[in-house]
Amino acid sequence: MKKQGQSSVWDNLMRIMPGLKEKIKTSPEYVDPLAAKSLYSIWRTGEKKGDRAYKKPITIGNEETERMKNSGLIKIIGDKISVTEKGAKIISIMILGDDRSAFEDNGENIEYNKALNNTKGVKTAKQIKAASSWWGRFKK
Repeated sequence: MKKQGQSSVWDNLMRIMPGLKEKIKTSPEYVDPLAAKSLYSIWRTGEKKGDRAYKKPITIGNEETERMKNSGLIKIIGDKISVTEKGAKIISIMILGDDRSAFEDNGENIEYNKALNNTKGVKTAKQIKAASSWWGRFKK
């Protein structure tokens, strides 16, 4: 028996709108967290074979490679794994979203959703072309 106090907001939302879960999974922005974690693991510890190409590790099974391939993160070329543009974006989000210091890093990979939340709202600097003269700055 499930008590009402133990159900989450997500569970209640799925009861009200059962088709929502499938829409989320089929959206182009959705990334399977397990596929993202496997890709990050390959990037971090894999043997590089070229630009965005890695040798397929023996520790990665066929199920994991299929999951990454179906998510659009990699392309499989023989015994090599080629990271797609989407996969490169996922890796950069996971790198930038890891808020642990070097002393806290215990070798575990960060979760994609946690990294994505850590990168939202982060401001980046832009370089503005400076005027060629001192007076040119005030003309605008």
